[in-house]
Amino acid sequence: MQETMPSASQAPEPPNGAGGGGASSRHRRLPRVGISLAILFVLVGIALTVHLHYDVFVPGEAPDAGSLIHINGPVQRRAGSIHLTTVGVYYGVRLPQLIAAWLDSTAQVVSEAAYPNVPGQEVLAMDQSQRNATLAAFAELGKSNLPSNGALIATIQPGTPAAQPGYLQPGDIITSADGHPITVPDQLGPTVQTHKAGQPVRLEVVRDTTASVCPTPTKTLTLDVPVVQNPQNTSTRIIGVSVEPHFVLPVDVCINAGNIEGPSAGLSWALEIVNQLGPNDLTRGRVIADTGTMDEKGTVGEIGGVAQKEIGAERQGATIFLVPKTQVAEAKSAAAARHSKMRIVGVSTLHEAVQVLSAS
Repeated sequence: MQETMPSASQAPEPPNGAGGGGASSRHRRLPRVGISLAILFVLVGIALTVHLHYDVFVPGEAPDAGSLIHINGPVQRRAGSIHLTTVGVYYGVRLPQLIAAWLDSTAQVVSEAAYPNVPGQEVLAMDQSQRNATLAAFAELGKSNLPSNGALIATIQPGTPAAQPGYLQPGDIITSADGHPITVPDQLGPTVQTHKAGQPVRLEVVRDTTASVCPTPTKTLTLDVPVVQNPQNTSTRIIGVSVEPHFVLPVDVCINAGNIEGPSAGLSWALEIVNQLGPNDLTRGRVIADTGTMDEKGTVGEIGGVAQKEIGAERQGATIFLVPKTQVAEAKSAAAARHSKMRIVGVSTLHEAVQVLSAS
């Protein structure tokens, strides 16, 4: 049998490292390595840039409420202090931040849906908490039947003419409509109903010009605000605002929360006002911390991040921490995990909080 050499197309490939066969094999593997690296870089890029549907709560500062409130009248200067507690919130975190939060015993990961980040909503909530706390504090001091001298704009409906630049703002006080005095909110609606959709109603409003001094300087504006058909009841017209009474306080109370947002400082504002204006010293040289929303009747409501606020209270050196009664178990559990000796008390109302501090 004649022995023949295989042709070039039939020749077997030499093993790696023999002749040119090894180089040929490496050239075929390089594209695969390149593709793998490219995929890896894409995945890393996604992890570093894509926002996930999770938020992270971390302990925040606990500022002295007394340093943020100015009362334009005779007040009692107390030796102790009342501190509101805050939470640092990171919205829509990326994967590295999420992993870091899972490894941090002081942080809390929550679903984005549980605490939606609606632009401007937390600012309005802070403003409302200040108004509610002030009214509740004066009621606690026996001054609940306060007169009203206007309709205060609490919120403005998006998409309505009132929300357009140059018209109304939350916090504006409507004092007249088409020349008719407005001292309570119920007086505004009938005047608006006399207009057809598209016609303007002439409003006189009082607007704060700055929050850095107390009493707050104001200016008076005359605005022609178009009336629109009410989408929920086409037989009526609206200007797109929700209003509440603007009460005349016995003394001017100004609260400058700075960059602190949300409603959970309501209890702090109310306690500080009562402490400065009331006959009893609620602090008596102590560092007191608290958290809780508040309505105008003095009811204390639940808040988010109570475990992180407990940490902030202890870091501030507080000896007592007041929390909504429905969340006292959560706060105590967080304290026990770190062997904290701080006293934690649950309260349901401002009056109950005042009693706790007066008796303890």
